[in-house]
Amino acid sequence: MLSKPIHGWTDFQLEGTGEWGLSYLTDIPFKWLDQAIHGLETSSPFCVEAYLEPGRFLCLVSFWNCYVLCENEEPQPSEEDNIQADVSPINMLQFCKNLHKDISENIGDWVAFYEFSGQGPEERKAALDCKLARLQELISEHEDGFSNSQVTFTLGDEENPLKVSIGDFLW
Repeated sequence: MLSKPIHGWTDFQLEGTGEWGLSYLTDIPFKWLDQAIHGLETSSPFCVEAYLEPGRFLCLVSFWNCYVLCENEEPQPSEEDNIQADVSPINMLQFCKNLHKDISENIGDWVAFYEFSGQGPEERKAALDCKLARLQELISEHEDGFSNSQVTFTLGDEENPLKVSIGDFLW
């Protein structure tokens, strides 16, 4: 999914999609972890973004698929032929697992990836470790909720849980 970052760039690719070089202009590890955590906490699809230089990259992570869009940076609506769209059969839980793995395996490189945060390396590493731990907790909580035909989330609190199943949708 995300390659080891080198000189402010990382490559992104999902099954069934092209490969894109994403730049240091977006704090990918922090922004993407925040989005993944929010998505699993709220049982909602989420979107991650980055810059291609030139162009914008968006990946909508839904329950069963990921939808990748790349568009020009023009300050006007893009023409249809200036938008690249791909669909990957990677589900939300798989995306989150891949994100966790890719950042964890190269955490030192991800700490240094974005230079404009105003945080020192130790502070960034501690914050990333915290976000990775939270994402791992959520992955573990949702592991049994994803099956071949449906996804189940538990909403509410421990005293008043509400299980919600979303399944058999054709997107």
